[in-house]
Amino acid sequence: PLEAKEATFSVSADEIDYDMQTGAGSASGKTTITQDGRVTVAGGGGSFNSKAKSAHLTGGIVSDKADEHLRSSELIMHNENYMSAVGNANITKGDKTLTAYRVDYHKDSEYMETSGSSARLSSTDGSWLNAGKITYAMQSGVANATGGVTLASPSRSLSGSADQAVYETKDNGHIDLIGNAHATQDGNTVSGNKLRVYNTNSHTEATGNVKIVYYPKSQQPKTTAVALADDKQNDGSKNTKAGAQTHGTAKAEVVA
Repeated sequence: PLEAKEATFSVSADEIDYDMQTGAGSASGKTTITQDGRVTVAGGGGSFNSKAKSAHLTGGIVSDKADEHLRSSELIMHNENYMSAVGNANITKGDKTLTAYRVDYHKDSEYMETSGSSARLSSTDGSWLNAGKITYAMQSGVANATGGVTLASPSRSLSGSADQAVYETKDNGHIDLIGNAHATQDGNTVSGNKLRVYNTNSHTEATGNVKIVYYPKSQQPKTTAVALADDKQNDGSKNTKAGAQTHGTAKAEVVA
């Protein structure tokens, strides 16, 4: 294989056409680009510029660096800190994988943003979050999802949906479901304008037009209670259900 090098950027391929003065070149056949510890392999070659540390590669992209793994049909390396994976793109960092038609990745800030009609953020524990668009800040572990949000955590028997979501993925974090929010766990459901579901337990907070359907394990006959969202009945006593809270001024309905 032929090779073109410029400091921390090197290209090897079956054939290379390279201008040493401008740094521009083209590669054909199996092409490998190595940059700052990242190794990127493309089956279809492409174009590159070793001075700008940019490239456009095609043909089954595989790109790895430590615990970070990228797969896509094409890869656009805009510069040394910004790349776009295009076509069935997925980027894995640690236990999280972001999948979409296109994922733009800012490596210096570890920030990813999807393009296309759908996106998924999944975890090795089997949980996932689907939406029309997802942005994910890996350093803080915060994902923002918009457009037809759905989620599931099989290990917790949890599923949910909303118009948008803010997901703090850290172990002690939570997910805020916003707009037409709905969550189900172990057959019990809660809905409202906004739900906060915690990652480490079955605790859920709900605000605005709240409705809770709760099935006691004792299989007692169903009763229906209507409560104000300050969680108090008419006699001033607390009206609560294990694992669920209501807040705000909107009316809340509890079905048990």
